[in-house]
Amino acid sequence: MLNQNVQLAEWVSRVLPSPTAAMESTVARLQREGRIVYRMGLGQPDFPTPERAKSAAIQAIQENFTGYTDTGGILPLRQVICSALQRDMGLNYDPEEIVVSVGGKHALFNAICTLCRAGDEVLIPVPYWVSFPEQVKFAGGKPIFVPTLAENGYKVTPETLSSWVSASTRLLILNNPNNPSGAVYSALELSELAAFCMQRDIWVISDEVYSSFVFTQEGYTSIASFPGMRERTVVVNAVSKTYGMTGWRIGYSAAPLYVSQAMLRLQSHTTSNPSSIAQLAALSAIEGSQEDLKSIRQEYRERRDFLIERVRRINGLECLVPEGAFYLWVDASAWCGQSLAGRIVSTADDLADILLTEADVAVMPGAGFGSHTHLRLSYAVSRLELESGIAAMETLLGSKYSIK
Repeated sequence: MLNQNVQLAEWVSRVLPSPTAAMESTVARLQREGRIVYRMGLGQPDFPTPERAKSAAIQAIQENFTGYTDTGGILPLRQVICSALQRDMGLNYDPEEIVVSVGGKHALFNAICTLCRAGDEVLIPVPYWVSFPEQVKFAGGKPIFVPTLAENGYKVTPETLSSWVSASTRLLILNNPNNPSGAVYSALELSELAAFCMQRDIWVISDEVYSSFVFTQEGYTSIASFPGMRERTVVVNAVSKTYGMTGWRIGYSAAPLYVSQAMLRLQSHTTSNPSSIAQLAALSAIEGSQEDLKSIRQEYRERRDFLIERVRRINGLECLVPEGAFYLWVDASAWCGQSLAGRIVSTADDLADILLTEADVAVMPGAGFGSHTHLRLSYAVSRLELESGIAAMETLLGSKYSIK
């Protein structure tokens, strides 16, 4: 029998489990048990993978394109990514500066482990995606959580960042559009952050996984597009959310050549190349017509507007209008300290648990994103599931407009 007291690697005690992965596992288990669960917490697009991508994968299998590839991805895919970065962001990269990885999370891991040295401090605006601080801790860095306010749209400014900068500050992780808040930085806001980072010699990892889903008239701007920022930014993206290809596991990064070469060295000793078949599917998705994204973006906008109206009707819940991604960051602080379904709601995490057990609604607790008073709701689900889930929430929590 194995000794349960054996000492494991030091990082094991520092890094917390992923709460989003835990929620996915819980929902899957309940569904296997026959429960109907309204999945309003998971970031899983309900739009299918484009036919052109599926056809490319089938062709890859039929033509036996099933062996190893270059560690950082096949050249045609890296060339297409360069073209897409120019087409969508106005960014100019060479294929040698692109590393194709096993999903966007893997690209972030490569970037953080390459840039973050032991003892470095990394600025992480709150709310943040759950894996940012854990990856920083794995790399031996120190996450520095920078609070944001609803009245500022949950966005950081040079003024807010300056209070948290020290001689050890190495890196800013900027998630734009933000998961979970849906905040989108304007070109003016980004220009000010860019000037701040250059002045303070701070690197940026720009997580742009949701950049295809921006609802503002201005559209999307990458911080890497400003003078001097390409040289100190790692851009991370993926096909997962944009093309409904979460399970295909293809992400990518764009960075200065010496940084990309270091990330490639790390990847060569971990995963090696991503799936050859998935690479060809991703190539087809990125290279093909992007017209279908317009209708998907419009559908998300309509679902967002529906969900905002319904959330604001429910007792104790408030939210801003997100400008991107496909989530609502719901303030549930009014429920903290209240009684519901025979339980005391100490935090929004308790509220999430009650919603799941009493109303079969799975929402994401805010603690993993840096807040004990918020919930993350996803509108990347069908209209029917969205309507059923929010109705179940309103039945349990009550309406602000019910007749007394």
